[in-house]
Amino acid sequence: MKTILSSLATLSVAFLISACSQTSSPAPVGTTGVDYRNSRADVVVLSFFDMYCPQCQKDAKYVNQLHALTRQRGQGSKINFYAIGWNNTPLESEMYRKRFNVNYPVVPDKNRSIAHRFGTVKPPLLIALRKQGGQWKEFYRTHKVRGKSEIIYSKIKP
Repeated sequence: MKTILSSLATLSVAFLISACSQTSSPAPVGTTGVDYRNSRADVVVLSFFDMYCPQCQKDAKYVNQLHALTRQRGQGSKINFYAIGWNNTPLESEMYRKRFNVNYPVVPDKNRSIAHRFGTVKPPLLIALRKQGGQWKEFYRTHKVRGKSEIIYSKIKP
């Protein structure tokens, strides 16, 4: 029994060392500390998710499709996307970024300070903002992203 426990402990340590030493692709443009309010784009899209929300996980691919559509239409510099990890830690937000291949900033919002700026936020939620008088103002909000990339794009394009 003692030999089995010793072997398990050795294997666990070896696994942790190998997992920590692997390099992965870097997070897009500073995942932690990124603030959408510093964007120079015409439109900012905030996609609120919770790593443990099944619907958020399903919708991740559709938000990615909307992001890809804006880039295909030449609006990549005019529309910036940010995934906001509602009640998620930096680790959970990074797991979400990797698992769902999110190639725009993923920002943890463990204390929901970003979410509180927009009243009631229940993920999955997509909010679009435009700058008016030096302040970002919400002009579009939806909980339904699946299969609606074209419709949403037509409503958020600059």
